[in-house]
Amino acid sequence: MVKSPIEVPVVGVTFRGSDYPANIFAVGRAIALAGRPLRAHLIRESHNPVDPNAIKVAVGERHVGYVPKQTAKELSALMDGGHTLLAVVDRIIVSPENADRPGLRLRVFDRGA
Repeated sequence: MVKSPIEVPVVGVTFRGSDYPANIFAVGRAIALAGRPLRAHLIRESHNPVDPNAIKVAVGERHVGYVPKQTAKELSALMDGGHTLLAVVDRIIVSPENADRPGLRLRVFDRGA
């Protein structure tokens, strides 16, 4: 069982094509305007050819990345078992060394079955 809430980095954000990094900065602006965390959607991709435990992360209608493989293994078991997971974008991560390559971190809550 995963202890709730957990912090989860979003992986694969740089592979989202020409939308990156503008899509991540747009999420940051939306958080700033709302003054609160922004809801993220966790979408099971059990038919993903790379990883049957894959969990896609979407903010609004935008696919922004994936839950890391090891964490996805744990969370997908919960999701497949009927648990409801609530995810919010906890923060945008910008490294001083790579200011033009931002990332995302989620906070995921297990609301139970």
